[in-house]
Amino acid sequence: MLFRRHFTIMVLPDAQSFLRRFHIRGGQIAGGLVGLVALVTLALVSPLLLLWSLHLTRELRQVKVERDHLAVRSQEVEQTVADLRQKLGNYERRYDRLAAMAGLPVSAERSGGEGRIVDAELSPAAKFDLMKTETEHLADRTSLLDRRVDSIEQSWGEQTERWSRFPALVPAKGLIGAGFGWRRDPFTGLNQFHRGVDILAPTGTPVRAPADGVVIKAGRDSGYGNTLIISHGDGIVTRYGHLSAFKARPGQKVQRGDVVALVGNTGRSTGSHVHYEIFENGSAVNPEKYFGEDAYF
Repeated sequence: MLFRRHFTIMVLPDAQSFLRRFHIRGGQIAGGLVGLVALVTLALVSPLLLLWSLHLTRELRQVKVERDHLAVRSQEVEQTVADLRQKLGNYERRYDRLAAMAGLPVSAERSGGEGRIVDAELSPAAKFDLMKTETEHLADRTSLLDRRVDSIEQSWGEQTERWSRFPALVPAKGLIGAGFGWRRDPFTGLNQFHRGVDILAPTGTPVRAPADGVVIKAGRDSGYGNTLIISHGDGIVTRYGHLSAFKARPGQKVQRGDVVALVGNTGRSTGSHVHYEIFENGSAVNPEKYFGEDAYF
């Protein structure tokens, strides 16, 4: 084996010099060869190592730039989420006020807290998980608010539609004469219950629908003369007597403010006026209880 052998190298510099002998073991020769190979390998690999080092330096520099960019973007996203959280909270408070006005409960299906603040000391992965959770939370709140807005729109629509059918206006411009209740009949002199109010106005004065509805009668009645009846839904019916002319026909849909007839003096009447009645589920009620502050057209 090479490691166990010994070698002698003799060197004779010139004829006058002494002969020099060098004794070398096999292991030394092997070590030298290994060192030589290592030096040659290092000489060959060094440029590659240098290029790789430069490449790594560029990569690290790019990673640092991207990290800084992501840090800035992360702060922007955090600020955006915080702004959205605040705006959503404002919308929810505004909804609560509108819900209260619409008669809806404001405490039902509450959306929860205002979210969490991102800790600056958290790792990027932890920040990402927290922001993901916060985003999902905001999405849930938005979805819930959408449903709540739909409910308030439906409620407002129903109330608006119901209000449009509420006879809150006086059907003709004039003075309120005989009111609702017991009175002495002008023809017989006996006490008789007056089921409506008399609105005194010149013949030909427009009689307007006090609310949306459908005309169910426009014809002659022995006591009321020319009579028009409108159904407004929800069991509410209005009747107009002593008219001089009709401006709407049975089956016609009318809206609040539409001219449906003209004031007259037909039937059992002592002067030009319109006799106006309101029925709730078949029972006559005092029309004046429906009149609001802005009851006149």
